[in-house]
Amino acid sequence: MWPENAKKLTANRDGQTAILFALSVFPILLISGFAIDFQVLTTNKSKVQSSIDSAVIAGTRAYQDGASTSGVEAVVQNYFSALIANNRFPIACTRPAVLINETAVEATTDCVMDTYLAKIANINTFEFGIETAAAYGIGKVDVAFVFDVSGSMDGQRMIDLKAAARDAVDTLLVEEPKPGHEDDIRISMVAYNGAFNADPYFEAATGSSSEQSVNYYYSGRWYTYNYDSTCVFEREGGQAFTDAAPGPGQYIEKADASRRDDCSDAEPLPLTSTRQPLYDYITALDAEGNTAGHLGVAWGWYTISPAWASVFPGTSAPLSYEEPDSAKALILMTDGAFNTVGDSANGNSTWQAKQLCDGAKAAGIRIYSVAFQAPDAGRDVLQYCSSGSDFFFRPENGQQLQDAYQSIASSISDLRITL
Repeated sequence: MWPENAKKLTANRDGQTAILFALSVFPILLISGFAIDFQVLTTNKSKVQSSIDSAVIAGTRAYQDGASTSGVEAVVQNYFSALIANNRFPIACTRPAVLINETAVEATTDCVMDTYLAKIANINTFEFGIETAAAYGIGKVDVAFVFDVSGSMDGQRMIDLKAAARDAVDTLLVEEPKPGHEDDIRISMVAYNGAFNADPYFEAATGSSSEQSVNYYYSGRWYTYNYDSTCVFEREGGQAFTDAAPGPGQYIEKADASRRDDCSDAEPLPLTSTRQPLYDYITALDAEGNTAGHLGVAWGWYTISPAWASVFPGTSAPLSYEEPDSAKALILMTDGAFNTVGDSANGNSTWQAKQLCDGAKAAGIRIYSVAFQAPDAGRDVLQYCSSGSDFFFRPENGQQLQDAYQSIASSISDLRITL
């Protein structure tokens, strides 16, 4: 009797256990299903947000470049559709509704995502909306291009540099800007080798005439050698590593008679928003001489420094550091090591360049640097000078150089857009 009752009791218990197990499995599956679907939902929302952010930035840039409102709307919608089509998890979103005004581009979209395991609770879809806006964060930007034209840049390197620089100019300067926005981006250019050619700014920078003379003694008598040179070296004294305006006690050092021809023919091109002078400057670049890289840093800084407005006046006068909605950028480039100074009293070229870069960055200037097939010493100083790892480029061929300058130009354009 007992064994039979025991069997029945055991069977009842087993049946109850099975029922309890079945009842517990459902909520476990439901919770797991919701957890998985919410993870997918989070991933999808992040993807949609980044996609619409990128689309609105593209639309804002197009608007700044002169596109019509309908053109901007098409850019945003097409850009968004292309990005969202590559989503890992299927999702359906409406074409973004785009609102455009004089200060911002706004966009919204509504999305539906099919669930996976949540369907067991009769929840077949999740719905959500995403919105974003890009405002004109920076209205005006002063940009200085600094080119290494030392002898090692001769040949294919110079050809590659000219092509990359010209493309960057095309990206930065709008061909037909909106009325009132013609000078939103201005570009200056300087080129350096063993010294720097300050002409026609020699007198303002040095406080003396380019027509100079030196007395020398030879074979028992004194002679006077007259020469004309606009080559300059670094500044000495307390303002050696600042952008202080040239003046008594802080003039730029002029090249002496023995090194009067150490600089290239490329004189500074002050800030301009017109393409042709920039094209002409790039075309005329020629390679020779050594690499006084600190002079390139200094003069690039000077051309966008408000302290030098008296040297580069009129429409080329740099914006004030306190100018509302403005920014400044310096683009350094070398293919070698900084190996030449005018007077070693200030230290070697690398050390001087670092001091100048520190000063420029402290003034709020964003520094991009391009080490084009450069040795370790050249890469090291440019990496130090850059405003961060995202601002340092080390191309090894012409295409990579072009890509680097395009990335820099796009980054500078994005200075004028704020999400």
